[in-house]
Amino acid sequence: TGLKEKDVNLDIAKRLANRLRAQGVEVVMTRTTDKFIPLGSRVHIANDARAEFFISIHANASKSRNVSGFEIYYVSPTVNDSTRASYAARNYNLNLNSSCFSGSSLNLKAILWDSIFNYNRAESAYLAGDICRFAGNNLNTRIIGIKEARFEVLRGTRMPAILIEVGFLSNYKEEQLLREGFYREKLSESIMEGIECYVKNVKSKEYLKK
Repeated sequence: TGLKEKDVNLDIAKRLANRLRAQGVEVVMTRTTDKFIPLGSRVHIANDARAEFFISIHANASKSRNVSGFEIYYVSPTVNDSTRASYAARNYNLNLNSSCFSGSSLNLKAILWDSIFNYNRAESAYLAGDICRFAGNNLNTRIIGIKEARFEVLRGTRMPAILIEVGFLSNYKEEQLLREGFYREKLSESIMEGIECYVKNVKSKEYLKK
C-alpha cells in the first residue's frame, strides 16, 4: 500500500547500529540518509573499512501476495572462488599481521585468497543460521531460512557477508508489521542476538584451539 523499502531498511539498520554501538562495536554504515548508494560502492565501503563482517538489510517482494517470511542469503558456491582469488591477489593487499607474505608470489597470494573466500563463505552461513534462529524465537512470522545467491554485495566483499530479507512488502499483513516501530525494533533485536551468538561461538572455537 505504498510503504517504501528504502525507509524500512534504513530504520532497521539504524536501530541495529545503535544496539551494536551500545556494546562497543564500531559500525560503518553504507548510508545514513535517503541517498542511493550503488552496489559496487557498498562493497568498496565494507572492504575499505576492513570490516569483520558485512550485513545488508532489505525488504522483499513477490508477484504472489500470499508469500511472506524472513530469509537470509550468503554467497553461492557457484561463485568461482579461484577467479575471485586471482583478481584479489593482483589488486588487494592481504592485510595479514605477518610480514612473511609481503613478497609472496602471485600464485601463493591467490591460494591464500582462495582459502579466505572459502572460510568467509562458511562463516557467512553460520552467521545467517544464528540470526534466523533468533528471528524464529522473537518474531511472529514465517522463517524461510538461509539461501545461496550470487548478489554483487555478497560476491564482492572480502569478509563474511549476508543479505537479510526482513519480510515481504507485497504481503499486506507483513507490510503492516513493517510499518510498526515495535516490529522493526524486534527485527533489530533478533539480528543483534544472532550476531552475539555467532561471536560467542567464534570465541569458543578459538578457545578450543588453544
